[in-house]
Amino acid sequence: MTFEFDKAYEEDRLKRLQIWLKENVVVIPEPKEVTLFDFEVNWTSWRGSFQVKFDDETYADRLEFSIGITGFPHYTVPSFPSPLGVPASYAAMEMTASTRDAITRALNKTLPKFKPLGRNRETGIEITYQTPMSNRIDISAIRDTKKTITKHYSITIPILLASVESL
Repeated sequence: MTFEFDKAYEEDRLKRLQIWLKENVVVIPEPKEVTLFDFEVNWTSWRGSFQVKFDDETYADRLEFSIGITGFPHYTVPSFPSPLGVPASYAAMEMTASTRDAITRALNKTLPKFKPLGRNRETGIEITYQTPMSNRIDISAIRDTKKTITKHYSITIPILLASVESL
């Protein structure tokens, strides 16, 4: 059995995918501010999720976060895995760079910075993916963050248009 590439079929599939994405991806207009709230945190792995409001509109799905290799938190938006059988995933929402920057700034104000992965030049101690998260952060920062992120915690950050931070 041989495989033959069907160019017409693939072009049609791409067109159908583009139409499907246009109909299903939520485009977030540039808000004046973003609010992160309703945090759920796994305190062992420092992974979790949160809800986000763009001005007064709450986005239906939760955004997920974790601590990146640099020690700073990062987040991911919901995605569509393999829509219409296409072997790829696509973001379920689109935002401006300034909006993404505001979410990042809110997470950076909410979660502490961890020691990054790699070898510390001064101590020679290497931090890897297997290093417990508790070894990457001071115990007082853990305690303070747990006191901050309560059921009623939220953080609102204004959108900085043409922000130097987002460049």
